[in-house]
Amino acid sequence: MPVELSELSKDALRDLGSVRELGGHTDMTRDELLNALDGPVEDDIAGWLGRPRAEVYEAAKQAGIDAPMDKDKRTLILELAGRR
Repeated sequence: MPVELSELSKDALRDLGSVRELGGHTDMTRDELLNALDGPVEDDIAGWLGRPRAEVYEAAKQAGIDAPMDKDKRTLILELAGRR
């Protein structure tokens, strides 16, 4: 079941803005992010949004993703969600 945008923290919304390639996502207020993002978030991505960078990198290592420290958080979220 998809997660509604209004249920996400500001950090999670910023991560989603990055994943959806929304320009300016790091400088937007929570309300601006909610207005700019479309629709609900798929479950496979929602679990990774808003987590600290270190936690995402550690999960990527445990998942066997090659050279996670050479990738940005956005790429790792997509790989952890099986999107790449």
